[in-house]
Amino acid sequence: MGAKKVSICVVTYNQVNYIEKCIESIISQDYTGQIEVIVGDDCSTDGTRDLLINLKNKWPEVVKLVLHEKNVGPINNYFSVHNLATGEYIAHLDGDDYALPGKLSALAGFLDENLECNIVWHRMVILNELGQTALGMPVVPMSELTGKHRFYFADLAKFYGMTGCHSGSMYRRSAKRLSSYDQPTIDYYITLSFLKEGGYAAYIDQPFGVYRFFKQDQTLTRQKGAMYVGNAKLDFMHLMLSEHPELNRAFAAQALFEVFMRTYLRFPLKFAFLKLFFACRCIPKISDLLLIWRIFDSGRGKKLNAAFKNGYPLDE
Repeated sequence: MGAKKVSICVVTYNQVNYIEKCIESIISQDYTGQIEVIVGDDCSTDGTRDLLINLKNKWPEVVKLVLHEKNVGPINNYFSVHNLATGEYIAHLDGDDYALPGKLSALAGFLDENLECNIVWHRMVILNELGQTALGMPVVPMSELTGKHRFYFADLAKFYGMTGCHSGSMYRRSAKRLSSYDQPTIDYYITLSFLKEGGYAAYIDQPFGVYRFFKQDQTLTRQKGAMYVGNAKLDFMHLMLSEHPELNRAFAAQALFEVFMRTYLRFPLKFAFLKLFFACRCIPKISDLLLIWRIFDSGRGKKLNAAFKNGYPLDE
């Protein structure tokens, strides 16, 4: 076996109904490069582990398992697989999501052709508990909302958390800067870390994956909790403001978005983010405020419900 071109890192916990679909959607990709699939199971108790062992036996040359003997939590599970990845490029999938045909070719091809791009996302098809589908994550393409095709460190400080899906990402292993982290705001912090020393992020507007959005289901994203993630994001943004005071306008915009979002969704910590906004000691640009509102408005429930009503065909 030659050197791996792409590592696909999967994290799972009690997802026996979904994990086989996730793994098979990767293995069945029409991609010519060498791949490895590294799956971290966080001590599941519902049969997920036995199913993973069967999948490992089915594809022993491709599938690698990290089977935790006790629950280590989503952050440690994430790093347990990403730290083992040997590919030039590393993709991530939560175990309740799955890939669509062309995912690996599209993302790896983009990184091959754009040497200064450190991380790229594709859009996702959202699947709800009724079996309805919608094109989203985001509902409106970022290129259409922002007029940008490249997103730098300051851009992600301002926009990330409103866009992108962790399961739609692929990054350069050479840009990886973190091997551990002690706060639960994984997506936000890790994504920014890829750009701290330069490079840019990008989006592919075509969907190459499916994100399960089940109101009654405990997906990995929902397990984090609004309070849990919110406190960690507050800590992180305070840290980043102390390290990068030049980004105070960008973080002021992000803090104000959190106030909007948490007020709308009736989530906690809106006053804490308002306090953080004032700590930035500046007012975001009017153009940034208008753009944040457009991004926020594009993802509101009424827009998502309309998208579900129109549907999006899954050609798998």
